[in-house]
Amino acid sequence: MGTDLLASGVASQLLASLSMLKDCIDRCPGKEWNERHGDYPFSQVAFHALFDCDYHLSEDVEEFKGQSFHRENRGSFGAYEELEDRVPPQLPERDFIARYYAHCREKAALAIETKASAELLFPNADIRRNMTKLERHINLIRHMQHHAAQLGLRLQFSTGREMEWVSRGYER
Repeated sequence: MGTDLLASGVASQLLASLSMLKDCIDRCPGKEWNERHGDYPFSQVAFHALFDCDYHLSEDVEEFKGQSFHRENRGSFGAYEELEDRVPPQLPERDFIARYYAHCREKAALAIETKASAELLFPNADIRRNMTKLERHINLIRHMQHHAAQLGLRLQFSTGREMEWVSRGYER
């Protein structure tokens, strides 16, 4: 954990929401992975949440698409349909989602924790220009938690087990 309390706190909460999403991913039974429940399959919702996290932790679209993880997994990102609010034509494999989670978790810690509080108050350069970086990160936490709760409820209905609450990301 860094020395800047605001940046460390934001990073911890983003990591906590990522941990809750990961718990859902890990607990999803195989038969539920590509199953629709009135909307998108579990795998697609998990991909969407991670894609959004990865995207909003980038400074711009070129940086986002140019990451080594994206170059190494080009086929899994297709034509970047998520950037155009279109559903990708293929469903993500579970092992790819596990690797993407690891990428996003590492990126989240580095992207926020290394910042000073003052830097978080700067407007974003390209993505979400109408928000400060701090507001963008809080919005990202809310989005991640929304999808973790959505998937957690699906799992509770199918397995009878509630998801665990993670208070701080550094505890996982």
